Amino acid sequence: MAAWAPGPFDNDEAADFIEDLAEAPDWRTVTALLEHVSNLNGYLEEPEGEMAVAAAAIVASCVGAGSVLPDSHAELKAALGAPPEGSANLARKVLARVVGTASELDETWQEGDGHDAWLTQIAGLQSLLNGQS
Repeated sequence: MAAWAPGPFDNDEAADFIEDLAEAPDWRTVTALLEHVSNLNGYLEEPEGEMAVAAAAIVASCVGAGSVLPDSHAELKAALGAPPEGSANLARKVLARVVGTASELDETWQEGDGHDAWLTQIAGLQSLLNGQS
């Protein structure tokens, strides 16, 4: 059974993404994914959206005092260090894309009862990216 919950790492694609990143912490992995999603034209598929939310959550966890990293990956913040310049803006842009009209992930959440909870998680990430905890 696949993992599915509103948290940024509560699905299989995101969990795999953070596991892989923990094995080889490198901001280039995170920013490459964010740039890819940011530059996509047309429809954003669900797996890419899930990984994009995870990447944005990693940036959000590293820009300030707050963190949404799972306890099992709390050390990732120290391993990565401060995110590259412009990463927070890129993460904000990607989160806006994920909740937009051409996003399979948003459509999938709208089909169930958890859309509001998921949007609350996204808003929390946006707050962290804006320097609020």
